[in-house]
Amino acid sequence: MNYFLSHTEMENLRYVTGEHERISNQLESLAENSNNPVTRIRLHQDAEHAKLAHRQLLSYFS
Repeated sequence: MNYFLSHTEMENLRYVTGEHERISNQLESLAENSNNPVTRIRLHQDAEHAKLAHRQLLSYFS
């Protein structure tokens, strides 16, 4: 599928993609440091969702 994005849209997409990656990393770190098993599981799940969104956003660059 071909997408035609303006320069500003591409910059915004890069920013959002990077933020999803950063958030995923932060959630993973929080999960590893959590003592509560329920919280740990939830944080890992949220990190996986952020990674999925990151991968989906990257598809616009290919």
